Amino acid sequence: MSANREFEFDARLVDLHLGRLSDSERDQIHQRLSEEPTLAAQNELLASVFGALNCLRSDALPAGFGERLHERIAATSAPFRVVAAASETAATGARSHSNRDNRESFRWVLRAGNFRDLIAAAAMIVLVIGMGVPAMLHMRETNHRIGCSANLARLGQGLAAYASTFNQSLPFAGWGSWNSWQPSSNPQMQVVQNRQHLVPLLPSGTIDRKWLICPSTKDIPLANNQRVIDASNLSYAYQNMAGVRPSLADNPNLVVLADDNPLFDDGRPLVDLRVRLGVADPASVNSRAHGGYGQNVLTLNGRVVWSDTPNVGVNGDNIWTLANVQSYTGREGPATATDSHLLK
Repeated sequence: MSANREFEFDARLVDLHLGRLSDSERDQIHQRLSEEPTLAAQNELLASVFGALNCLRSDALPAGFGERLHERIAATSAPFRVVAAASETAATGARSHSNRDNRESFRWVLRAGNFRDLIAAAAMIVLVIGMGVPAMLHMRETNHRIGCSANLARLGQGLAAYASTFNQSLPFAGWGSWNSWQPSSNPQMQVVQNRQHLVPLLPSGTIDRKWLICPSTKDIPLANNQRVIDASNLSYAYQNMAGVRPSLADNPNLVVLADDNPLFDDGRPLVDLRVRLGVADPASVNSRAHGGYGQNVLTLNGRVVWSDTPNVGVNGDNIWTLANVQSYTGREGPATATDSHLLK
């Protein structure tokens, strides 16, 4: 999973203050600001920085500011000293004399120079940090999204190759008479995590184990001799195979693989608790893999799409939940071949 969002900087806050967001994106981030104290604190801090910069914009920097600042530093800075370590006393005296020279030089700058120049220089540093670092983080996340999209596209090719060999069927690990896609205390139940249905792709050699890992997560690839997929070895959620299982011949817009489902933790339902607490709305919550901005999804025809909403399945189907199911025990499955329900 990705790191806790409380410790991440949301790069779209910079775009918000620069007026670069669309109306829908702006409404979405304002909604998050009202719900997430940490994000609101980041926004307040960024607003103060932009406020200071706006004050400077109203009164342009004085002409020749850069040249004067350079000349003043060159004229007032004390020269570097190389002190021979003949004795500790001599070295201490030299350091004291140098510090005194520096203090006097700084006082001279404050007396003779324009203090506004120094404030402007500090503001320029703030601008570089405030704009450059978020932009770099934003660029890194963009690269992660592209890498994630490429992974899903390759996995889609692997699914198609598997289906062409097995009569259009999607990968399925099989099970006995007692099954579940979540752990159970029932001693008679044969536990088959939903992610294990991707295991048949591994021996075929059609996919690389690294493709199962989203670059935005801290998940790690499977070992070469590993035959069971652990939660930390898979970043993506696969179509729930506990109900009607789709084939490659079904609706091509059916979403069968995407970034991890935020309403289920390792296959265990969290949706009911989160809705009761008002923490997550299944109609709007996005995967945690990309900071909650959205998710890459793979459709049955091999198309990869970035969506900022989970309502991206057939006819706007929510890919995180089952149609007409309000409470989950871990035994439910899709009632039709067009109902996406993605789980690990």
